Amino acid sequence: MNSSDLLVLLNVNDLTYEATALVAWEIGAVSDMDSVAQFLYKGGPWPPQASVHPPRHIKLSEDDPRPDKKYWDLVKEELTAFLCTDDKKYKVLWTRINALEKKGTSGVVLVVSAYLGEKYGMHASVLAGFVAVFLYGVLKVGKEAYCRLAVAK
Repeated sequence: MNSSDLLVLLNVNDLTYEATALVAWEIGAVSDMDSVAQFLYKGGPWPPQASVHPPRHIKLSEDDPRPDKKYWDLVKEELTAFLCTDDKKYKVLWTRINALEKKGTSGVVLVVSAYLGEKYGMHASVLAGFVAVFLYGVLKVGKEAYCRLAVAK
C-alpha cells in the first residue's frame, strides 16, 4: 500500500467521528486543517459542538484540559513526511498499516496515533484527534496539492 491507496481507504465520516471538531469545516465555519486543530489544543477556541451546553468559561486558575499545540505541530510534521516522502523511518508504520487489511478508518487512525505515541512517549488518545484532522485535511485538498504546498513552505 502507498499513501494514495491509504487515502482512498479512508472514510471522511469516520474521521469526523474521530475528531468531532471537523464538523466546523463541514459546515463552513473554518476552511483549513490548522483552524480545525485549534479547537483541539490549549489556547484555541472551544469546539462548535460545545455550544450545545452553556458556554464554558475557564477561570484563570483552572487549567485548559486540552493538550498543548506542540502535539498538532508534531503530528503535522511527521505525517507530512510520512505521506509526502519515501522516508525509510516509516517502514514499520507502513507494515502496521498494511497488516490492517482494510479494517477501516478508525483502525488507521489508531495505528498511526499509536506509532507516533510510541515514538514520542505520548498517549495515542491524545494524538488521535490530530491524526484524524490531518488526514481529513489532506483528503479535502488532495494529497498531491497538499504535498506540493507543504514542501514549498
